[in-house]
Amino acid sequence: MAAKPQQNGVSPCELMIYGASDVLSWSPENPLEAADAVAVQGGRIAEVGRARDLKRRWAPAQERDAEGGLVCPGFVDGHTHPAFAVGRASEYDLKCQGRTYQEIAATGGGILSSVRSVRAASEAELTAAVARNFRRMLRHGTTTCEAKSGYGLSVADERKSLRAIRAAAAQTGMTALPTFLGAHAVPEEFHGRAEKYLDLLCREALPAIKEEQLARAADVYIEDGAFSVAQARRYLECARDLGFALRIHADQFSALGGVQLAAELGAESVDHLEVLSDAGLEALALSRKTWAGLLPVVPHFLGQKTDAPARKLIKSGVPWFVATDFNPGSAYTPSLPEAAHFARRRLGLTAAEALFGVTAAAADSLGLRGRKGRLTPGADADLLILDLPDVAHFGYALGENPVRAVMQGGRWVESV
Repeated sequence: MAAKPQQNGVSPCELMIYGASDVLSWSPENPLEAADAVAVQGGRIAEVGRARDLKRRWAPAQERDAEGGLVCPGFVDGHTHPAFAVGRASEYDLKCQGRTYQEIAATGGGILSSVRSVRAASEAELTAAVARNFRRMLRHGTTTCEAKSGYGLSVADERKSLRAIRAAAAQTGMTALPTFLGAHAVPEEFHGRAEKYLDLLCREALPAIKEEQLARAADVYIEDGAFSVAQARRYLECARDLGFALRIHADQFSALGGVQLAAELGAESVDHLEVLSDAGLEALALSRKTWAGLLPVVPHFLGQKTDAPARKLIKSGVPWFVATDFNPGSAYTPSLPEAAHFARRRLGLTAAEALFGVTAAAADSLGLRGRKGRLTPGADADLLILDLPDVAHFGYALGENPVRAVMQGGRWVESV
């Protein structure tokens, strides 16, 4: 992708960043050694290496001194729920006093509480709320995210949510990959009639969303009180037949067989896995295609003692990524650096693994390998300057934002 060389052998480029403590391009098995500079041209990475070498090959129109900061790819959040109208702060006291997620949901809180507020919001109001969430994510270094609907739970309100995600991404510059999560919960008007609600999803919602090209993937929550494996199979097979990629919530509180279903259907990812069974682990290990989405903020937020068995997954060769699960009820943080802290503390990941999990791994899980999550020639120039001296400090501090500067597509995000 290099620009056409000038006669003296030096090519013009738009920007050169130099003076980094390190530039991670990035893979934990093969990190780029001794790099302190990046050349950017045409909104893409032109070259990464030593400044003294790059300056012999590139003539930048602008330069920026990283001043010893760590340069890495823009973060990629592979599991978020940004399409909510208001938070659920009033429920947090209950969580901290020992009420479980399921107990709160049974009294009308939880997901159905968010559904009521999304349905009451206009599309413009919901778009503004999603845009605020995207700006919060950008401030913490997330330049690409998977963005789920799931708080509308009607054909009209799910379409409204997905349109709000699309409009908010255009307003903020966030690269958002939308996922239809109509099977997040059974809405109140279908209480006791889950099969009728699935009829609506399969016959009306999925075809309408596909026709409008509002989502690239479909998701389902497999859990007691949500959807069974049999119900999920029906919905996912319908989505797959329409051309949607599949992403699944499973094994959060109960191991019902959702992980095995994900592997069988070739889902892109299956996320949570706090109570992953041996059978589920074996299915993922045999598949090696379905990614394990690790969401370490959630057990902390909900006061759970169990975590996804990250080291077992890694040892078994299962592809994995780390995400926030940013949502109003069980992971109210837009910060992947915060998620990385809990991934290190609760899941036993190294700093290098945590950074890999929120960049290259997450991008690959979304089919973005070569475009996002790595600073390699031809990739989008989505990058961060972190106020960290080295990779060992990533996820070390708690409650601090290490992001000093955000670039997306070759442009600095000046104000978010």
